[in-house]
Amino acid sequence: MMNLTQRMEEFSRAYIAAVSAHAGFQISRPGVDDDSVDGIILSKQGKRPRIEFQVKSTGQNLFRDENIAFPLSLKNYTDLRTETIIPRILIVVMMPDSETRWLEQSEETLCLRRCAYWMSLSGYGDRQNVSTVTVHLPRSQRFTSGGLVAMMARVEAEGMP
Repeated sequence: MMNLTQRMEEFSRAYIAAVSAHAGFQISRPGVDDDSVDGIILSKQGKRPRIEFQVKSTGQNLFRDENIAFPLSLKNYTDLRTETIIPRILIVVMMPDSETRWLEQSEETLCLRRCAYWMSLSGYGDRQNVSTVTVHLPRSQRFTSGGLVAMMARVEAEGMP
């Protein structure tokens, strides 16, 4: 059986896959995550835009007034802020603290709780002498199917989410 951290990671991947599928996009998963890329969201339309993502999850209450204050490892921060040809984003899935509340299912409903937020760290400054960097994900940047469609359109037009 998977431990709690592994279950949270898999739940987060399922959340992103569900939102992406609803928006009409595919997910590809690299064989090895040595560059802070857990997956790639792919479009089969237009110029075939794509976005690489790192996913994190937490059951902690990190909500602030306008943002979520998430502690990110320095390695992930550095990898995600590096300029790359394919844009990268951080997705943080906020989960209930009790795993019994993560999912509700019936004949009528499949409900994944709670919510995910995203941000691009491209262009953020270098950090040294720290093990974690607190990033502030805007609460206005929820990871939704409509938001993902708009994000992919921006990537296709401008190269950035």
